[in-house]
Amino acid sequence: MNPPVSILKRSTSLITHNPGLKLLSLAFSITLFLIVRSQQVREFNRTVRVQLQTERGVLIIGPQERIANITLRMPDSLFTRMPSEEELTAQIDLRKEKLGKIRVNLSGENFPNLDRRYSVVVHDPWLDIELDRLIEKQVTVKAVLQGAPRLGYEIHKVVIDPPVIELTGAKQDLQKLESISTIPVDVSNLGPKDYTAQASLALDLGSSIKPTTLGNVTVKVSFTEKKTAP
Repeated sequence: MNPPVSILKRSTSLITHNPGLKLLSLAFSITLFLIVRSQQVREFNRTVRVQLQTERGVLIIGPQERIANITLRMPDSLFTRMPSEEELTAQIDLRKEKLGKIRVNLSGENFPNLDRRYSVVVHDPWLDIELDRLIEKQVTVKAVLQGAPRLGYEIHKVVIDPPVIELTGAKQDLQKLESISTIPVDVSNLGPKDYTAQASLALDLGSSIKPTTLGNVTVKVSFTEKKTAP
């Protein structure tokens, strides 16, 4: 009599007996698990980029790209993954819109790279946008000087190179602009030798106006002795 062998044989028989039916049962269990899992939905709140597409020669007043808050819903399965940043980047085509202030709707249809199994709920779906014609214009450059020259000297002449610069920007901003200033050039305690400085243009950070070519202007300042009263 050998009880350990008998127990071992019985245990092995439970596993090896009718293996086809056991494999079929296992496959059915896995399939049922996946079906139940796929009926569940996971939700995530995300902040995404919204790219605005315009036709050539049209400018968006304000930020050229917007952001939106969305809720992303996707099936909860073993094969579900979080979409990439590119897939969660929305695109709005404004090429057929009229110039001026418009309001456009953002929805799941504006995510062309996102798998259609995923659904998107936009919390604030309306975007207010203003479009204007992009124009170019040449304006004069004015040097802004700050500080006082060395005692006994005064500014004789200021030369700017180039004296005229070409700008690009929204028609509503640029058509009324006739000149543009430099950032302040400090001439404190300078003289009698000429002073040359590179100065950038004084442009507002959020302005649509930009120079067509990059680079600074050259400001050359010459000095002369102050004339004493007779």
